[in-house]
Amino acid sequence: MKKIILIVLLLVPLAAAADTYQDAAGTSQMLADYIDNMWTFLFSDVPTVIDRFMTWLLYYWVKMKLFAYYYFVKSAYGIAGTILADMNVMSQIASSMTLLPQDVRQMLVETRLFDGVNLLIQAWATKFVMRLI
Repeated sequence: MKKIILIVLLLVPLAAAADTYQDAAGTSQMLADYIDNMWTFLFSDVPTVIDRFMTWLLYYWVKMKLFAYYYFVKSAYGIAGTILADMNVMSQIASSMTLLPQDVRQMLVETRLFDGVNLLIQAWATKFVMRLI
């Protein structure tokens, strides 16, 4: 069915409606239309194309920059995790925690303060590694 519609559209001539210019008035109207079309092209269409191209370029530049930041942070977090694993930060926090009285230690465990400190140290190490990258 699609092929039949395509063949019919190709074989049936469609009339094109165009302006007809006659005599000197037609010639001057043709020149005026030409200048108007050139004016529209130069001062409306070209700036629109440039604006759309710059928007497209900025969009993809920001997108590439965000992807690069994402992969840099991901790799920096991996490097910082390795550094923190080598330093045994959580085990040092746990060993320091045993020096506290029982009720203070229980309160700090319940409020998850040590996990928060661990996250802050991981964030600081990741930021440190990011500055190196």
